[in-house]
Amino acid sequence: MTPTPFYFDWQFWSAVAALIALFLSQLPPLHVIFRKAALGCEAFSRMHITHKVGNPNAQWHLIIENTGGRSLRVKGITLTFRKAGGVQFNLPAQSYLRTPDSTDSVMFTPFRLAPGEEWAHIITFFDLFSRDDEKEYRRLESDIRSDILSQKEDPLNKDKLCEANPATVEKLIAFFRRHFKWEHGEYEFELTVITNIEKANINRKFRFSLFETESNELAGYSEMYRIGAGVYWVSSAQPGLIVPVHEK
Repeated sequence: MTPTPFYFDWQFWSAVAALIALFLSQLPPLHVIFRKAALGCEAFSRMHITHKVGNPNAQWHLIIENTGGRSLRVKGITLTFRKAGGVQFNLPAQSYLRTPDSTDSVMFTPFRLAPGEEWAHIITFFDLFSRDDEKEYRRLESDIRSDILSQKEDPLNKDKLCEANPATVEKLIAFFRRHFKWEHGEYEFELTVITNIEKANINRKFRFSLFETESNELAGYSEMYRIGAGVYWVSSAQPGLIVPVHEK
């Protein structure tokens, strides 16, 4: 008796159909597969700004989503600020909070997003000091800390706010003045998200106003450097500002 060819066996074709169905179920829908690389971004309507001895800092909540059909690698995020009639400066993303209520920052590093995946965090933006500025700042910070802590060794000063040597404080304030950027006025800034696929990069423009009283408040933090606040310890009296931002 001649055996029946396997391609006449309905059980064989049922197994093949099941395997094909399983394979297709693991693939994204066709409308996703053929979708081009694209990135979406939702930005919170408020931004926190402050400074570290004049060096500008910003914190902003961003939600970045891969809205295309290809995996994307986000390589960097930068804010470029331009003050009307003033200077321009860049603040790259340096760290972010794991959760909105977290107090610990995680270093910002490139990350990958699969299609449909999103990345949502409060990001801290600031530029690093130059090598010479970093060296100068560390020396001034060390001098102020050592001066104040040496005074604290006296039992009579245990509960007092001791002040550092005025000459050292004046050098630090001069350093602050050279780096302070948050002067009052109208600001435009551009959000740039760089990916491994240039066409998917994001470039969006925003604006905000910084009033004179707000600029003076930020600049006034330097008055507390004499006791070390904002230098080697954080003071609740230096909270920074929340400013409304609007997309252009």
